[in-house]
Amino acid sequence: MTKWSLGFYLFGKIVGIVFRSFYNKIESDGKKNIPNKKPIIFAANHQNALMDPLGVLFTSNKQSVFLTRADLFQNPILLKIFTFFKMLPVYRMRDGKDALKNNERIFNTSVEILEANLSIALFPEATHTDKRHLRPTKKAVPKIAFQAEANNDFKLDLQIVPVGIYYENYTESNSDLFINYGEPITITGYKEEYENNEQKAYLLLKTRIEDAIRPLIIDEPDMDHYELYEGIRIYYRAKMLNKLGLTANKIKNKFKADKTTVESLRVYFVEEKNDISKLDTAYSEFNAFCNKKEIRAIDNKDVSFISIISRMFLFLIGFPIFIFGFINNIIYYKFIINLLKKVKDQQLYSSIKFAISLAISFVIYPIQAAILWAIVGDWRWALAYLISLQLTALFANKYRYSFKKFKIDYTYRKLCNSTDIDEYLAKKESIDKIMDEVMG
Repeated sequence: MTKWSLGFYLFGKIVGIVFRSFYNKIESDGKKNIPNKKPIIFAANHQNALMDPLGVLFTSNKQSVFLTRADLFQNPILLKIFTFFKMLPVYRMRDGKDALKNNERIFNTSVEILEANLSIALFPEATHTDKRHLRPTKKAVPKIAFQAEANNDFKLDLQIVPVGIYYENYTESNSDLFINYGEPITITGYKEEYENNEQKAYLLLKTRIEDAIRPLIIDEPDMDHYELYEGIRIYYRAKMLNKLGLTANKIKNKFKADKTTVESLRVYFVEEKNDISKLDTAYSEFNAFCNKKEIRAIDNKDVSFISIISRMFLFLIGFPIFIFGFINNIIYYKFIINLLKKVKDQQLYSSIKFAISLAISFVIYPIQAAILWAIVGDWRWALAYLISLQLTALFANKYRYSFKKFKIDYTYRKLCNSTDIDEYLAKKESIDKIMDEVMG
């Protein structure tokens, strides 16, 4: 744990390929805020189970040791896997009072890692959530940080780097992922406070970490109207990008637009306490209409006839490749679907899909290729087949998502040429009028 690992590095490179192909696009910002040659604690919001630590791991380029919930370590096989991946268990009250005593040993190990000028990462909220909202953080980060500095007379120069994690979609592959690194927090200035009152120092640092993470994430302010905030955030994105003079080709720009929209809603409805019911009604009616017509509840743009025809042509060309990838993966796809039906926590969906994708890529596909080699007796055909399995599976997945989007765009074009377009525009205008007031 306290040394750089070649095995971890090499395996991480391989896993990273699958991780990056799992998402449509991965971006990070603020990597300049990650100090070099200093002990670091990455403190991130927790949104999506295993995908969160992997997102930090593959964008920070640090072999961080992750502290995660202890119940995942009860399985002996998982224990070995997690240990290899430099993960340590953190015990919570739900694990039993006696189990909490083990945290002392884990925190001591964490301090040793930091004293070796390496990095650890943990999620101050202590559990993931299915809401774009920062939950109250726990004391784990302050406790480890102060313990490490106190052991070194506050001369360790420990850096706490706040991290914001933003997913376009939590449960689906082929979505976008954005990792946002904030300015590091040093705690040398807390020395006197810590020596006088440890609990007060914990609370002050905990609050500061929360305040540092919040600007890096989408933090919905009103849980009573959460779905409305989420809907408007997506609906208004195109207009907000235009207002900010940003393009939609970067996830960072989408994040900025969403963040600005949510902040404007917060000021108007939470701080200024304006009536939210009109917007709620207007959006609910618009969303219901869009669902009925099977289009997206966004600020839809006109889809040209040429765009429809050209995309249909591309789908036709790519169809044989899609069929090859589909046939070779339909059994695994059905297995994943049936497995997910048994999982209640949707925040685990992406992690399960990713774990199975790893198993398929590095175990199942090689077995299939080995069988072909045994049949045809030519390793070159087997190698070509192995490569084709990987590439066509990726193609088939992207093809499927692209075709879904095409169907929605095609349906919207049909709507534009029907009498229903007037109702659509009227409902849309009701939202836009209220949003003009919100934006001032």
